[in-house]
Amino acid sequence: VEDIPSGQKYLVSVMQAMLDCVKMELHYRKYLSEEEEVRHIRPYAVKEFAKRWYIVAFSEEAGALRVYAMDRILALSPTGEKFRMPKDFQVDDLFEASYGIYLPEADPVLVRLRTTRREAAYLMDLPLHPGQVFLGEEGDHCLFALRVIPNPNFVMELCRHGNRLEVLEPESLRRQVRDELSKALKLYE
Repeated sequence: VEDIPSGQKYLVSVMQAMLDCVKMELHYRKYLSEEEEVRHIRPYAVKEFAKRWYIVAFSEEAGALRVYAMDRILALSPTGEKFRMPKDFQVDDLFEASYGIYLPEADPVLVRLRTTRREAAYLMDLPLHPGQVFLGEEGDHCLFALRVIPNPNFVMELCRHGNRLEVLEPESLRRQVRDELSKALKLYE
């Protein structure tokens, strides 16, 4: 098991607060911010993504669900005040069409991909997303489709595959990936 250093300090206390339905006071600093934020949260779930732990919580200040990276927590403590977990809350359903830790803010789109045969073997063993479907072979390539909400985590994942994966559609996602890869290439010119 890989070491996940981020947030281990708070993982047990967050899970205990979830089990006990106890609100927490969160002192948090976003990346690229000098300001410390204080939030009162109702922790609903924890989620691991890309070697980081996150809290999925209802923020009383925002009046909405938020995702907080545990490695950016400055302090966290239970308030002793109870809350009721929504009966219909299912963390898997919440992130069903999303990728990574982004809460869904748009409708999912059909994404079609072409990969090398070798990359296809990896994607069949470890799909990009639970909804990924193998469409078949096309010459020396393989085709996949999935319904997902494109977000920065998904774009980064597609870029990570380099020249072994091509976004066929939607055109807007294809342009995003192309632009990110072009920016990376310019660093080496």
